[in-house]
Amino acid sequence: MPHVEVTSSTGNTRFKYTICTPTDAEATTIDPSLPTLLFIHPVSIAEHVFHAQFADPLLRCSNLVSFDLRGGHGDTSGDKVPPYYGQVEAAEDTIRLMDALELPACHLVGMSTGTIIATQLAVTYPDRVLSLFLVSHLCLEIPPEVADGHLEICELWTSAFPDASTVLEDVVYEAGFGNSQYMFSTHQVSPLVTAMMKITYPVAMEKWGYEHLDQFRIMNLDFHLRREPFSKTSLARIAGSVKIVHGTEDVAYPQSYSREFLRRLDEAGVDASMHVVRGAPHYLLPDFSNQINPVLYDFILQNDDRLNNAPVPDHVQSPWTDVFKQASLESEDSLFDDCIIIHPRRHHHRRNSLSSVTLCVA
Repeated sequence: MPHVEVTSSTGNTRFKYTICTPTDAEATTIDPSLPTLLFIHPVSIAEHVFHAQFADPLLRCSNLVSFDLRGGHGDTSGDKVPPYYGQVEAAEDTIRLMDALELPACHLVGMSTGTIIATQLAVTYPDRVLSLFLVSHLCLEIPPEVADGHLEICELWTSAFPDASTVLEDVVYEAGFGNSQYMFSTHQVSPLVTAMMKITYPVAMEKWGYEHLDQFRIMNLDFHLRREPFSKTSLARIAGSVKIVHGTEDVAYPQSYSREFLRRLDEAGVDASMHVVRGAPHYLLPDFSNQINPVLYDFILQNDDRLNNAPVPDHVQSPWTDVFKQASLESEDSLFDDCIIIHPRRHHHRRNSLSSVTLCVA
């Protein structure tokens, strides 16, 4: 797995990253003749959340790039993030990573808190961002009830590690249950999401255990509470088009939240539009890829002429295929076929009411 050393104003980082081209799931460089899509994951999981996008032949007409964020995510390591670490610092880290990988101006794809970083990049470094595809954006003021949920899950996770030698697994499980509700709106999740959680939680328990609870709080609580909405002046700096994607079963953020951000973008003179996915939760990219991936492809096609003549590869493989196999995704209901992923089927379940909104912890 490739890594690259990056230095920014907040420290030194060894970023884990992934580059996929139409012909190579583990490329070392991009194909400069094609558009480049840079994916930014939420501050809660890791880059493998984009598994269903990197396995899509249409999207693999372009270069697809992703990475694990700092502060305890995935296989990225290095200096701890400072207490004030937020969207501005994360955007600086991302631009330094782009420089280190010699990436040209990119189309940014962010989900949840990844949208804050992507938008910050677009207003701070507009010449490096060709467009923004924002899935379940968090670019406005945080609602008070959502802030309370973030605080609740942070306290719950912290209480699961009372000392250096103790882990209260039942409390971890309770935090995980709230995590699943926030991200996927259901008690029961798909085989793909189940595998994602099996990959993610052991890493979270190691990197956000007793000795690193400060990093957990900074990334999973403070990052949200201190996030700053974007002013009209800053939004006007966005050079490319913006597509907002909202799922109607998002338990934390109503459709009005996305429509308000769309209104602010319009007022700032940004070319912006919105796509609504019926029945989709906050983290909608894994199980609703069959609906979202074509929208993303068409959006890039509208904003980048280089995609017009790009051939669609016959077969592609996700860079995380083996990782998901090890997480026991294989079964008679498997999403794999000869190591090639098929678009996940949607799983419909009754929405559960929540006494409070809780935050993802892994």
